[in-house]
Amino acid sequence: MSSFILLISEKPQAAMRIASALATNSVKKVSKHGAYWFEFDKNGKKHVCVPAAGHLFRLDTENSSGWNYPVFDVKWIPTFTKKGSEFTKKYYKNIETLAKNADEFIVATDYDTEGEVIGYNILKLICNKDDAKRMKFSTLTKPDLVEAYENLMEHIDFGQVEAGLTRHHLDFIWGINTTRALTLALKNYLDKGFQVVSTGRVQGPTLAILTEREIEIKNFKPVPYWQLELKVLVDGEIIIALHETEKFWEKDQAENVFNKCTGKDAKVDGVERKEYQLNQPLPFDTTSLQTEAYKVFGFSPTQTLAIAEDLYTQGFISYPRTGSQKF
Repeated sequence: MSSFILLISEKPQAAMRIASALATNSVKKVSKHGAYWFEFDKNGKKHVCVPAAGHLFRLDTENSSGWNYPVFDVKWIPTFTKKGSEFTKKYYKNIETLAKNADEFIVATDYDTEGEVIGYNILKLICNKDDAKRMKFSTLTKPDLVEAYENLMEHIDFGQVEAGLTRHHLDFIWGINTTRALTLALKNYLDKGFQVVSTGRVQGPTLAILTEREIEIKNFKPVPYWQLELKVLVDGEIIIALHETEKFWEKDQAENVFNKCTGKDAKVDGVERKEYQLNQPLPFDTTSLQTEAYKVFGFSPTQTLAIAEDLYTQGFISYPRTGSQKF
């Protein structure tokens, strides 16, 4: 294969959209190793856009045998070595094949810390490159992709690379050491065999919050109280008002007030009118989108994010894994 510019995308559908947006003429789909890439011409130069399948590398210990801790020496290894992720090998092999003949590299993964880590690891560990040009885009629409190509960053975003690598290392080191410590502590305490007790940076605090809440619920002792409601028919509409003492903790007090009010006329002491400006709601960010989707459709946060990501790869919305309120 003659020399060409190699664009590295994060997922197959993204690769197809990038190639279709940038191609001067037609796009050729080439299948190999059970996966595929896209070839096209741009500005008289051959380009190849090859997809990954998300992360093609994962962290592991330098010496993975045994359950000793603490462990601080870790390394990146191919994701396909993990059971259940074997499918990523075909994407790994295609990039490995293409990198040998490429004379220029462009990272076109999602522009966030995870996308930067994905692109950086592919560059360094498969392509044997320390840097490349970078397409920066927030939507997979043709105008956005063309603009990103015509205004290429000269380097990948090393700030995001360092942030992403640091998070991965800290998550792994924290997770593996605390998991091993808890698992072995339980094994030694119960002396009833081996049972993995998993924890991590997010999982541990979340379970702690849930545990505290569950204990609070179990220890809750209900205390009875009484409330008085006034129902008034005004112009054919029933208006409900609570007594100024919102909760009566003694039944006798509630009954006493009730008896005093029974059969009496209601008098309006005053009416207040207020005018205020209601601002339009802000566009969704990831969390507010997930909250609204659960409220309206009953979708779980994971389901909502999966739908949003699918809409993103089809070019209907901007990148969803962000705190930005500019969907």
